Amino acid sequence: MLIRYHCFYYALGLLCLTLGKVLHPLFYLLLGVYAIFVYRRLSLYHLCLMILLCIIFYLQPHYILQLPSVIEGEVVKASEKYCYLKIDIGTVKLYHQEAIEYGDVIKAKVAPLELYENTNDYAFCEKDYLYGQKIFHKAYLQTLLKQQHHPTFYHWLEQRLSDHQDINDYQKLFILGERNESIHDDYQVLTDLSLVHMFALSGMHIHILYALIKNVLGLFLPRSLSRLITYLLIGFYIFSIPMLVSLYRAFFVLLLYDLLKKWLNKLDVFAILIMASLFYNPYIIFNISFVFSYFVYFIVLLTQHMRYSSFWIYLSSLPIILTLNAQIPLIAFFVSDILNLFIEYFYSLCIFSIIFPALEIILKYYVSVFQSILSFLETINHFIVFSKPTLAWLVLFYFFYFRLLLRQEIQHRYRHDICALVSLMLVLNVWSQYKIYGEVTMIDVGQGDCTLIRLPMNQGHILIDTGGHQEYDLATQTIIPYLKSVGISHLDYVYISHDDFDHCGALDSLLEHFSVGQVIDSFEESRQIGCAHIQMLKSDKIYSDSNDQSLLMYVTLPAMNILFMGDASVAVEKDVEKQLQDLDVDVLKVSHHGSATATSATFLSQIHPEIAMIGVKKGNMYHHPSLEVIERLQRKGITILRTDQDGMFHIRFYGKERYILR
Repeated sequence: MLIRYHCFYYALGLLCLTLGKVLHPLFYLLLGVYAIFVYRRLSLYHLCLMILLCIIFYLQPHYILQLPSVIEGEVVKASEKYCYLKIDIGTVKLYHQEAIEYGDVIKAKVAPLELYENTNDYAFCEKDYLYGQKIFHKAYLQTLLKQQHHPTFYHWLEQRLSDHQDINDYQKLFILGERNESIHDDYQVLTDLSLVHMFALSGMHIHILYALIKNVLGLFLPRSLSRLITYLLIGFYIFSIPMLVSLYRAFFVLLLYDLLKKWLNKLDVFAILIMASLFYNPYIIFNISFVFSYFVYFIVLLTQHMRYSSFWIYLSSLPIILTLNAQIPLIAFFVSDILNLFIEYFYSLCIFSIIFPALEIILKYYVSVFQSILSFLETINHFIVFSKPTLAWLVLFYFFYFRLLLRQEIQHRYRHDICALVSLMLVLNVWSQYKIYGEVTMIDVGQGDCTLIRLPMNQGHILIDTGGHQEYDLATQTIIPYLKSVGISHLDYVYISHDDFDHCGALDSLLEHFSVGQVIDSFEESRQIGCAHIQMLKSDKIYSDSNDQSLLMYVTLPAMNILFMGDASVAVEKDVEKQLQDLDVDVLKVSHHGSATATSATFLSQIHPEIAMIGVKKGNMYHHPSLEVIERLQRKGITILRTDQDGMFHIRFYGKERYILR
């Protein structure tokens, strides 16, 4: 067959085109180089076939229709606060306050919501996440016009789950692919250990389920019939629960290879599934489950006949782990094989407990043992924090990785490739820790302040205020992920200007989940931290307003001097007037998010800043920053940096030079 052993070449070409269309035009150049390679390696016929596929893909319409005010469809995923509703123009993420269940058919009047894009570097991007699941709209349910509940196989499975909460949590995770909040801590430990893929319902579990059903049916039925019934049962099962990319991949690999193995090998089938996925949704490249599941399976196919295949698989996953978490758990590789065996029995028990509830006694013991294992692993585990790798680093890593695989396969010397990979890891680690430049970064924490000062050559890391959010944990979801993504594993000092929630609300969580040297929340004359000198200004008066009790900090750096005003008002500006006379201010952290209560014309005329930093939420209820203050800054010719418009921004300095990065 002409396409046997060649489907992967077509899939790789289509992937390059998708990356160029969705991610960055630079991949079009890579596609051109790859086309030349295909022509020389294979033939003109295969090149033409690949080009034809790319043309069909490129001409495929991918427009997004406007969401109507009244929508009707089936709920394909449900949780307490939101559901995914499949309608005629696609799928909608619908926030609600109703009792809506999976499988319900509803009609509702909705108000469209904006899909958030990440405003902080390396942060979670809701838009990419939803696009990766082929969800292009988000809305809030205003009025529920119709609701029809249809009992399904999913509901039957749900009713068969244990009444015991701990057992129910893991049955739901392993059988329905849904995670309850009650196991959030266990799940977070698994995420930190980079082992969460074992416990999220995935391809490994489908292979176990396939073997269980086929072997049981094989006791009573002919082999071919038992295999057919097994496929029908598994297909019915995975299409009855909320969609999971890794399940679909595993099921269709099993099914298609069984049907087409006379004409295609496993790599061909895998490539066909990649192409089908890209045609179905080009944005699936943003789906972490797709990337991790498909890439790891590809490495499994390449290394299945090699010695130490588990090591090669783990090594290939390191860049993905770094891209997601910016850190590597030291014990993950050593415990993964042991946990794999444990999970096989754990998952099998969960399956059989649906049919034989008496097994819950054993399952309860397994849950207890598993939680003890997690607690132990969390205690002994240590991380190496890197920064998130660049595209150039990823290209170099995989270049040497695949060259190493090839040389090992042909028994060639590969010492230099191993040295190159080790060197790349060391370079990334050293570069993460020892930047030759310093940086002042205002993190976008919404309506609040949070400024990171990173000194060159690892001299120190200082955080001034933490911000705070009432609805989610700002420390674990925004601040800590950013710190780790730039290679910071420890904060030397955290300064808190005053005790308003929007300045210190995330402090407790930050102290609980991250290494912090010292918290300073009261007046001190001055402190030298590496090349930074922090001096505090103090008024002789005592203020009743907490905003006016803000610590005023004058930070001297090699390339600039920054004045942090907290939330202090005009009254405080007047009281510290004399102390400001001798200070040279290059950058002003504008007081109280640009409120009209501060930053007077007199104050600006006295300090003459070149740059003004404002931490403020887009569309906030206080209408900050004040138009009056903005106009005042503009009249003075001051460069304005504000998180509601610029998102996170940086002032980078090297020697005496400084640069603004928005």
